[in-house]
Amino acid sequence: MPAIEYRYRPAGATLARFHCQDDFVRILLGPLGSAKSTACCAEIWRRISQQAADGDGVRRSRWLVVRNTYPELITTTIATWREMFGGRFGSFTWGHPPRHRIDVALDDGSRVRAEVIFMAMDNADAAKKLLSLEITGLWLNELKELPKAVLDMGTGRVGRYPARRLGGPSWFGIICDSNMPDEDHWLYRLAETDHPDGWAFFRQPGGVRKCGDRWEVNQEAENKRNLPPDYYRNQLAGKSEDWIKVYLAAEYGFAFDGRAVFPEFMDSLHVKAFDLSPGDGAFGVDFGLTPAAVFGQKDKLGRWLIFDELVTEDMGAVRFAERLGEHMRGPYGDLAFQGWGDPAGEQRSQVDERTPFEVMQARDIPIRPAPTNDAVIRREAAAGLLTRLVDGVPALLIHPRCRRLRKALAGGYCYRRVQATGEERYRDVPDKSMHSHVAEALEYLLVGSGAGRTVVRKPRREGQTFAKTADMSSSLDF
Repeated sequence: MPAIEYRYRPAGATLARFHCQDDFVRILLGPLGSAKSTACCAEIWRRISQQAADGDGVRRSRWLVVRNTYPELITTTIATWREMFGGRFGSFTWGHPPRHRIDVALDDGSRVRAEVIFMAMDNADAAKKLLSLEITGLWLNELKELPKAVLDMGTGRVGRYPARRLGGPSWFGIICDSNMPDEDHWLYRLAETDHPDGWAFFRQPGGVRKCGDRWEVNQEAENKRNLPPDYYRNQLAGKSEDWIKVYLAAEYGFAFDGRAVFPEFMDSLHVKAFDLSPGDGAFGVDFGLTPAAVFGQKDKLGRWLIFDELVTEDMGAVRFAERLGEHMRGPYGDLAFQGWGDPAGEQRSQVDERTPFEVMQARDIPIRPAPTNDAVIRREAAAGLLTRLVDGVPALLIHPRCRRLRKALAGGYCYRRVQATGEERYRDVPDKSMHSHVAEALEYLLVGSGAGRTVVRKPRREGQTFAKTADMSSSLDF
């Protein structure tokens, strides 16, 4: 059987450094078109080829490749892998999950027998798919789109194959690639603040860079020899400043791909510093393992002033209740608060059979379920205030310190794009993401305080009955 030859040359100095290091976790950050995915595919092949042979002369490895959704896994990640390796090194099967079984002889007489498994994991619960896996290495493709729980769980699953009795893995660990996150993302904190031991970050030059007030093609960009002429220059046209920063310039920034839930929001109009008045305050809460709270006050003119936020990650109801109580009784201890939360919080925990509301009420936090969880009513309650002026000022003002809420309203809280031919289409319900929790906390505050009372009420025609959501809105306290 003729030998199969595979040649690969790193498309830049950053990629070469990425291949030369053995850190437990290596994260590659860069712009579009910089060959990040290609480099990760080549790195997997390099590692499975360098795995020490066992007593039978077989180099055994098992890798897992993860992307956030199956459509993207198939059309991008697997497409790149198959373009590079195809069926030349073994059989690729479209099962559940898809996998490539590699079986190929090397020049030294040894044989590579490796398995590369492809999975999609789009939420924190999906990390449970890793619990029973024993793998050599893990590639997290487009890391910033994945929950941190997937990375956390992955650190304990690598290095488990091959078994020690067969010699164990020569190297094991995690490789990742990603476009740039924003400064509130957990990936930013890992790269710029936490600096975990045994981790290495590789940041490629941007495809463009700012020269005065203009974006120009960066001559130091990597992988240019493999890109079409004017690849980066052509992408500058019609793009927002934030999109260019994230996807072309490889700078930290905020960009989203979807339809904003609140297109009515304008940061330049709705964000303004203000002073609070003594008296009442209100807050809204979205529960779950990434709970968030938003704090507001209704002024004498009827405007809502949103003055602070509390956004957490990987936190249960008890710890969040502690943080919420400290926040309310600390800087805002002179306000008399009433809170509203996601009605789903009335479901009992499987751990101690208490609901999140009972946990908070046990700590003297005044909170009750919002009267509805209807997404349309919640959205319109906030949208109605965003589009209304009171004495020339928006009826909903947000303090500049509410950074996460501002990003959510600016488009992070969005309807995800649906892959379809023809016109652009989006899902009917907002996407659950790191931005949705704080935005929904605002919605619960407003609908609980009565801002949703005009959303669904219409004159009753003879024989007509109200929808369930209308009945729910009629129970609001005014």
